[in-house]
Amino acid sequence: MCGFLLRAVFLSVVLYLLLSVEAAIHIVTLGGQILGASLVGLLAACYNTLGHRLFTHIWIGRIVAAIWTGLTVMVVASLLPGYIVTDPTDFSYIVSVFCLITWTVNYFIEDK
Repeated sequence: MCGFLLRAVFLSVVLYLLLSVEAAIHIVTLGGQILGASLVGLLAACYNTLGHRLFTHIWIGRIVAAIWTGLTVMVVASLLPGYIVTDPTDFSYIVSVFCLITWTVNYFIEDK
């Protein structure tokens, strides 16, 4: 449980920082940015935990978790109000970087 919470908080903070630094996406309100980052961080931690538990081969679980995390970032950016994607190419780069960060965090933080 501690690994799950650590993963969720760390991924939320990383996504918050990625969204605030990059100019590819403009977020109107601070509350919307915090809500989106915390929602994606929590769901990414759930995907990593479920991927680790459901798949017998650990790499398949990590790949599935990274793909679902990227899709979640795109869905949250399209559904939450106040998110304006100004450059889709750079936004896809941000999503790819966040998927790699999720993969790395899942590699180092494990649930016990």
